[in-house]
Amino acid sequence: MGKEWAGEGVDRAARRAAGVPEDRAAAVVTKPELARRMFARALASGVPFTWACGDEVYGRCPGLRAWLEEHGVRYCLEVPRDQPFTLGSGLQRTARELWAVVPEGCFERRSAGPGSRGPRWYDWAVVELGRRAGFVRRLLIRRSVSDPTDVAFFLVHAPTDTPRADLVRAAGLRWMVEECFQVIKDVCGFDEHEVRKWCSWYRHATLCMLALAFLAVTLQEWPILRTGRSAPAWRRRTRELSRARASG
Repeated sequence: MGKEWAGEGVDRAARRAAGVPEDRAAAVVTKPELARRMFARALASGVPFTWACGDEVYGRCPGLRAWLEEHGVRYCLEVPRDQPFTLGSGLQRTARELWAVVPEGCFERRSAGPGSRGPRWYDWAVVELGRRAGFVRRLLIRRSVSDPTDVAFFLVHAPTDTPRADLVRAAGLRWMVEECFQVIKDVCGFDEHEVRKWCSWYRHATLCMLALAFLAVTLQEWPILRTGRSAPAWRRRTRELSRARASG
């Protein structure tokens, strides 16, 4: 839990009144640590996945990156422009400094995947940072086509034979997290709970996530629901059912 509820310096009476379990509020847990626990459970359960993707909150955490590398997990994590890297020569350079010395001819224009207005085109370049046990750490640089000063950086850990196209697709996957949150809010009413107790909130959040998982599988099995005439009405009805269950 966050620092507003967990740890020693909080209102314990308010926490007890809300029904927050003591084991959940014993200590503040950061987002990178939560991510590490999620990946550990996924690996232990044999859940199939290809990439671990995240924004700067996760990319700037060396502990999470080291854990993923130790367990052979491919990752593509956004990092800030002042993120330092140790090169093979032992020198340290920031992401911004490495970008400054990349020749223009090293950039390739590729799509990071479809967006609301079509393909998301960017210019991409890759800087190799080091190799170990069949994996390579690379700095992936994404530059805006319309504004060359608009640059983002991703630290990538992947097998040596991973093509650049796969790195670009991995960088584009992070946006699925934001899209997923938007869908679960619009379709399942994830953000429309009116509860004051931990147990009620937990039930509502769990039900919404289960409903979204069911709908995702259903859309794969029945493509007509994505493109057919029944899709808008079906989505409205799904949202009504979700609200009714949450209020009950």
